[in-house]
Amino acid sequence: MTIWLIFVGLVMMTVPQVYSQMTWTPIFVGGDSQVDFWTQSETGCACSFNSSSKECACCVLSGGCSCGIAMPKRCGQCGLEKYCTNMCNITLDSKELLARSNRGFGQIKSPSTEGPTECTYRFIPDTGQRVELQIYRLVSIGRHNGKACEGGWLQLEGGARVCGSNARFDRPVVLFSDKPEATLRMQISENTTRSQFLAYFSFASKASTSVGWPVKGGKAVENTDCDWVYEDCINNDCILASPAYPGLYPPNVRCRYLIKTNASVSITIVFSSVLLSYNQCTNDYIAVYAGPSTTSTLLKTLCSNEKTTVINPGPELLVEFKSGPEVPPFNYNGFIAKITISPITTEAPSTSTSTTTTLTIPTSPLTVENTVEIARGAKDPMSNSIRSSSQDFDDLRKDQSISTNCDGDIDGDKYRQGHHDTRQKIKSSNCHFILRGRLFDTVHVLLASYNLSAPSCKSIIEIYDGAVENGNSNSNIKPVKKICSPAQKIERENDRTERYIEPEHYSSAGRDMTVVLRRTTTKPTDEDFMDVSYYFHDAREEGTLKPSSACDVDYYGLSSPKEGWVAHPISRLFTLEGTVKCKHHFKPASNQSVILTIESDVKRSNAPCETLCGDSGCRCVSEEPLDNNDHLQVVTELGHIITCLCGDYQNWLPLRIRSWTPLYIEWSRSSRSGLGFKAAYKFAEDTYCGDHSTTKPEGIFRAGDLTTNGIPSLNQYYQQKCTWILDSVTDRQLTIEVESYQDRPCTAWNLTIHELKKTGDSIGQRLYTFCSRDRHKNFTLPWKMNTAIVRLQALGRTAPQYVMKWRSDTVLANTRKSGPSPAPNSVAISNSSFTKHFCLAGILKLVLLPLVLYYNL
Repeated sequence: MTIWLIFVGLVMMTVPQVYSQMTWTPIFVGGDSQVDFWTQSETGCACSFNSSSKECACCVLSGGCSCGIAMPKRCGQCGLEKYCTNMCNITLDSKELLARSNRGFGQIKSPSTEGPTECTYRFIPDTGQRVELQIYRLVSIGRHNGKACEGGWLQLEGGARVCGSNARFDRPVVLFSDKPEATLRMQISENTTRSQFLAYFSFASKASTSVGWPVKGGKAVENTDCDWVYEDCINNDCILASPAYPGLYPPNVRCRYLIKTNASVSITIVFSSVLLSYNQCTNDYIAVYAGPSTTSTLLKTLCSNEKTTVINPGPELLVEFKSGPEVPPFNYNGFIAKITISPITTEAPSTSTSTTTTLTIPTSPLTVENTVEIARGAKDPMSNSIRSSSQDFDDLRKDQSISTNCDGDIDGDKYRQGHHDTRQKIKSSNCHFILRGRLFDTVHVLLASYNLSAPSCKSIIEIYDGAVENGNSNSNIKPVKKICSPAQKIERENDRTERYIEPEHYSSAGRDMTVVLRRTTTKPTDEDFMDVSYYFHDAREEGTLKPSSACDVDYYGLSSPKEGWVAHPISRLFTLEGTVKCKHHFKPASNQSVILTIESDVKRSNAPCETLCGDSGCRCVSEEPLDNNDHLQVVTELGHIITCLCGDYQNWLPLRIRSWTPLYIEWSRSSRSGLGFKAAYKFAEDTYCGDHSTTKPEGIFRAGDLTTNGIPSLNQYYQQKCTWILDSVTDRQLTIEVESYQDRPCTAWNLTIHELKKTGDSIGQRLYTFCSRDRHKNFTLPWKMNTAIVRLQALGRTAPQYVMKWRSDTVLANTRKSGPSPAPNSVAISNSSFTKHFCLAGILKLVLLPLVLYYNL
């Protein structure tokens, strides 16, 4: 018999188009007569369980072992042969597999199983190794809805989710993990008749030139997922790469690579390989900044498979890598780039204190506070907000008023907010104020005040969506707003009754905007003017700004950064006086929760409002109406106030709130400065709460441990709303058992059991209620009430702890239970169909019982 050899090569695979930049470890078998990966023939060799029989499979000599009596006609990898019939929930240890099979690679063929179900595969690499996974075949492993995988997926811990209803990949979907241990999870959350996948794995060397970990010269930033600092690249090779390179990079991540040198050198970055998700430039991109933060000048943005070389003088350069949701067919793998540091040869003249180079980078005038904030950003790369004080804002206004021309041309790289007043400029018949944003900016302006005194629209103010240069006479460009003379809006000082009016705010659809003042005369006595306030908004960093809103922002769990910071929006508000409310709306996905941690760096004293916190949240106490006080509220989507903060609330901080439903922070300003605050947010991936559905006849659910280290228990709150639908396609009598060791009031948390409503909201009439003080209860539902809904609602400092079990009885009608088990405080059923059924069953017993006794005699 011919002995077939298994060849494993660690080589670069060259394939056409986008695949030319993708690499993986080729694992293939020579010959065409083998039955499967480890089996040469189904019969012809002695059985391990019966040496007299030759009816068992013949295995590959190097690495194959018989599956034994459970599957006599098949072989598996030595060390994994006990999993031949059910390759699910297993551990793959590199050392053990190498010792048993002399192979550091293998095959995973999951069992054909019905959903909902779950299988895990735990990989333990040896020192100097990384886990490589190649996915070739998916059968009923969820589907992609255009934004994310739903119904099921494969996920290598911390990486992208791969899904498909019937997918065959001629080039595999490649995943890498560099963790000490990595877990591959197959999760099926919907009903399926056959769910299965086929994949190869390899414990690859980190030193490999093709599939190894390429990063060199950098140091990972602690407490971040993928941030790096490069400080020693002079005369050293420094390489940066996307997470899990050269495999599929994880979704919804933001990685920052800070390169630090000195001012007398030039930094060159060569992006030798770039392969990002095709046609997803708003979600997946690489941005290079001439400075330590994303507020620095943007030099270059890359997406898709665009390669480039960036050269810029020191001392610092920032590379930002951003990824959005995973996108099928999962044929992208990120980027790799090399850093070169070289001295600048062009020196400054002896009479000059600055260095002359071939590239001049504009720098914005910064106050001391702004400089400190940027330094913080370098140390805390996960900070996603730009925090400005009112002093910064005033300084920017003064600086931008130096020009004497009434025209203005604002670069969004230099200034992020400010104003332009034509009263302080030389008068001209046409004043063009052009705002030019960065690549992903939108522009927002307000005419803070203006005066148009000429009659019959001879003086006008026009606002254009886009850049309209001075002298452009193209009549096809229409303004989004036109104000004709005579018209007037005068800013009134010390007017405390003025309220912020949202319709005064104008937003651009693109990155540029233009405001034009046209006057009939330029005589000094002319009183026509405009005072324009503005700011730039980058949705990548600062959430999705709601249309026609100056400060309401949405953060989405699937598309926004997974974690970041928000702060009070005082620099965004054009009206310095009057009441205004701003909302930061956080919307977790179905498999997420949102965690808000509220902090403050400004202490308020002598405030007329006081904050008091208790078990069900914090409240604001004031003798005046709440709107007359600066305050902050955390509110649920349905309008329930979880927390209200006002006055000197420092003693209650940090305050942490975790919710599985949407929340928003509402900042209400009454005074000039408003209430100072900052808050960290994080979208956490979990399935602890949310909407669950199962058709299993029995099961158990245990509440997870949500204890968080480092935060006092008195200062955290849990807001939960979870639903389980227990369904059955066959008639049954369902019994639900709930147990809890806690002693909490029913208002803190409760479980309610409902019948299914077929129209509208699926949650029907409430049948039973369980409170933790009940300790232990059994609830038996009526016969043929095959579907029940269990709902948890909670708000308090302590997360609910409970165990819920359910089971189904499908026995004959005369042996089933006649009604629900007795339980204190249970809710009576007023179901007419059940009442009719119960009465009919009693009548049938009276009629049929004599007949049964007669025939049994």
